[in-house]
Amino acid sequence: MKRIVLALFTLLIATSCKKSATTEPTGDLPFFKFDQVEHYTVPYTKAALDSIIGKEDKTRMEQGLLQIVTGNIPVSTKDTLFIKNMEILGYQKEILDPKLYPEIEHLFSKRDPSKPIQPTCQSGYTDVLVFREKGKFIGSAKISFDCQRHQMIGERYNDADFGQSGEYEALKKLLK
Repeated sequence: MKRIVLALFTLLIATSCKKSATTEPTGDLPFFKFDQVEHYTVPYTKAALDSIIGKEDKTRMEQGLLQIVTGNIPVSTKDTLFIKNMEILGYQKEILDPKLYPEIEHLFSKRDPSKPIQPTCQSGYTDVLVFREKGKFIGSAKISFDCQRHQMIGERYNDADFGQSGEYEALKKLLK
């Protein structure tokens, strides 16, 4: 009787191990779970931004712009005011075609880096992607294509290796 119970127990453990092995995620681990992506671009050239940065007396609009372009705004997913501010500041908004979402999800995924890079400069973030799910703001990614830098909030995984596998180049082609 003990042998039968032991055999059943062993069989049960073996089948449960097989089931858990097949349910483990494979491939990319997306930073964001989304059903809509908005792309905002700053309405100023690099030279105009550098001029604003260098000014001593900045207007409220210029200060607000620099908080987004060079600062840490937004700081959390609860900080949604920056989206309205981008619209007030003249950012150009485009809601991306859902056909692009699989590629965007792939680009914004955790993976092992294939070609490590270092940011090339300290330029501001001129592109902002806002990720939404069911209309709710769930995260954003501020991108500097020129300097190959980013700043994300709301990501589900550590984004330290983002861009290390050619994501900046692929994303730039996808958005243009």
